[in-house]
Amino acid sequence: MGYKRFELNVTVRVALLALSSMLLGIMLVETSFRATSFLVGLAILAQVGGLLRAVTRTNREVARFLGAIAHSDFTQTFALGRQGAGFEELGTAINQVMEKFRRSRATSEQQADYLHAMLNHVPVALAAVYEDGRVELLNNFAHRLLGPEELSRRTTDGQLLTDALCKLAPGSRSLIRVAAGSSVGPQQLTVTATRLILGGESRLLLSLQNIAGDLEATEVRAWQDLVRVLTHEMMNSLTPIASLTRTAQGVLTDLREKAADQPELAEEIADAEMAVDTVARRSGSLLRFVERYRQFTSVPKPQLSRMKVKEITERLQRLMAPAAQDHGIGLEVLVLPPQLELQADTDMVEQVLINLLKNAVEAMRGMEPRRGGHRIRLTAHLDEGGHVVINVGDNGPGIPSEVAEKIFIPFYTTKREGSGVGLSLARQVMLAHGGSINMSPDPDGGTVFTLRF
Repeated sequence: MGYKRFELNVTVRVALLALSSMLLGIMLVETSFRATSFLVGLAILAQVGGLLRAVTRTNREVARFLGAIAHSDFTQTFALGRQGAGFEELGTAINQVMEKFRRSRATSEQQADYLHAMLNHVPVALAAVYEDGRVELLNNFAHRLLGPEELSRRTTDGQLLTDALCKLAPGSRSLIRVAAGSSVGPQQLTVTATRLILGGESRLLLSLQNIAGDLEATEVRAWQDLVRVLTHEMMNSLTPIASLTRTAQGVLTDLREKAADQPELAEEIADAEMAVDTVARRSGSLLRFVERYRQFTSVPKPQLSRMKVKEITERLQRLMAPAAQDHGIGLEVLVLPPQLELQADTDMVEQVLINLLKNAVEAMRGMEPRRGGHRIRLTAHLDEGGHVVINVGDNGPGIPSEVAEKIFIPFYTTKREGSGVGLSLARQVMLAHGGSINMSPDPDGGTVFTLRF
C-alpha cells in the first residue's frame, strides 16, 4: 500500500511537471506574458527539486541503513513516516531489521561473555601456540599457575618454557618439569596438545595441569603404607623377642646364684648372659627405632587458626638463637609486613621450622670462619600471588645435587645419628596445609628451604 502511494506521488509530480513545461512553452511562443512565464519557470524548478528529493530520499535512508550494518551500529532508528506517503512502511521494515540485528548481537555478546567466564573459571590452564612460535595464555588460571614470570620461566633442563611448549606435537601428552619462580615453587606440568583451525589459522590448543602436589601426596601415601606394613611386621617379631630375652635374663640370674660354687658352670652362664644382654639391647634399640618411624604414618590433621607470623618467628628466635650463637652462627629474622598473618596449625608449623633451623645449625657446625660470618635467615613475606612464604636459609656448605634429589625421601639421611624423618614429616605437614616445601641453592652459598602456604 505504501509503495502504491509512493508510485502515485511520483506519477502526479511527473504529470504536473509535464503540464507545467507545456504551459511554459505555449506562453513563450504564443504570448508576451514574460513575468508569468518566469513564475511558471520557477514553479517547474520547484517541481523538479521536489521530485528529486522524493526519489533520492529513499536512497539516502537505504544507504544510511547499509552503513549502519557495515559498521555494526545498531543503535540508529529510521523515522520515515513524516517524510511523505510510502516512506512509513519502508521505515517500519528497516527498523524491524535493525531490531533483529540488535537482538542477534545481544545474544552473541551474552554467549561470548558466558564462554569467556567459563574459560576463566575452568580449573585447567589453557594456552595457544601459533604457527609463528607465539604462545598466548588464554585464561586466568594459566596466569595464576605460572606466576608473574609466566612463559619466561625455565624448565629443569634449562630451556625456556615457551620453547618447550612450541616443540609439542598435535595429539601429544607430555610432562614438563618447571623450575621454581619468584612466587611459585617447582612444578610438574602435564601438557596435552590439540590442533585447532579457526578462521583459516592453525594453532595448538594446550591444556596444562600441575600434578606436583598430587604426585607428592601419592608418594607420601605409598611410603606411609609401606612403613605401616613394615613396622607392624617388625613389632610382631620384636615384641616376643624382647619378652623372651627378659625371661632368659631372669633364668640366667637364678642359675648364676645356684652355680656360685661351680666356677666352670658360672663362666658358661656369664657367656650366655652376655649373649642374651646383647640380644636384649639390640631388640630394645629396634623397638625404639620402629616407634620413632611410626610417627611418619601418624601426622595429625592440622587444627587451623589465624596467627601472626611475627609472633612465631620471635618465639623461634628466642628458642634457637642461643644454640646458634654457641657455634658462632647469627640468626636473622625478618617479617614483611610485620602484621603478616597465616591460617595454619601453629604447633605443626613451629615444629617444621625448628627442624629446619636445627638442620641449618648442624650443617654449619664446625665450619671454618668465613667473611661476614655464618648466618641463618628466617624470613616471611607475601609473594606476588598473595601467598604467605616462609624461608629458612643459611650460608653453609650447601647440599650436593645428588643428595638434594633424595632429601625428602623418608629415612634417607646423611647424618650419623639422623633418622631421615624430619624433612619427610615437614613435607607431610605442608601437604596437609595445602602448601608445599622445596629446597634451592642460596645465591650467596648455602641452602634455602621455602615453605609456601
